[in-house]
Amino acid sequence: MNIQEQIMHTTLRIELLEKGNVKGMGTGFLVSVPVDNGKGVKIVLISNKHVLTEGDEIAITFTTMKNGLPEFGKKLRLPISNVKANVVGHPNSEVDVAALVCTGIFNLLPDQLFFKTIQYEMLSDFTENELSVAENVFFVGYPDGRFDEKNNLPLIRTGLIASNPKFDYNGKPEFVIDAQVFPGSSGSPVYINYTFEDIKNGRIVLSNQQNIIVLGIVTQTMVRNNILQTVPTGTTNYTQEVLGLGIVFKSTVVKETIDLALKRFAD
Repeated sequence: MNIQEQIMHTTLRIELLEKGNVKGMGTGFLVSVPVDNGKGVKIVLISNKHVLTEGDEIAITFTTMKNGLPEFGKKLRLPISNVKANVVGHPNSEVDVAALVCTGIFNLLPDQLFFKTIQYEMLSDFTENELSVAENVFFVGYPDGRFDEKNNLPLIRTGLIASNPKFDYNGKPEFVIDAQVFPGSSGSPVYINYTFEDIKNGRIVLSNQQNIIVLGIVTQTMVRNNILQTVPTGTTNYTQEVLGLGIVFKSTVVKETIDLALKRFAD
């Protein structure tokens, strides 16, 4: 299983439930964080506030595992209640990032769930020399609810960094990607493969390993309002057109949210 295939298994479809019925959907991804000086690990589910705090119950579906390998086609759906009491959002109300410490799920179901995690160290601090505008990125999620239902796998989509990532877009810890971002993609992790970008830009690469970094989390898509005139009444209606631009909160605020969550639930 190559690294891109492993990345697909770090990403989870989050169903938003109301009285047991699905009322919405978003994307989340798992991050593993070393604790106790490397003696232990905490696993954190990252998504948007508007996904994890929309209601008080969610459901996530895992592929089951046998002998350390995924059993494609076999799934286990886990409803999680009392979510709001356990979700930690970023303290800035304008930063749409939230974390749910979920280590207990994996402790209760050892050797039953196939999953991968993003290492905390893979979250960019935005000081990398290679990071620039017009670089290729890819993101993983469930656009408009579309995914491989039989094998329980998300979709990978691609784009370009559209705003200069070394600056905060419009003064917020965000950047813009040139990509088709649809509902259901909220919470999708955005990656850059620095090894690919180095080769593309003519830099010498000596390692055989791919240097893949998480740049942030998808939160919104940009839309344009189109005016429609109905004849003959003259009534004005508005429709929305997706511009093909997405807003991404930087991984620096993802780190801050994870740190707050682990501090709150230190035990």
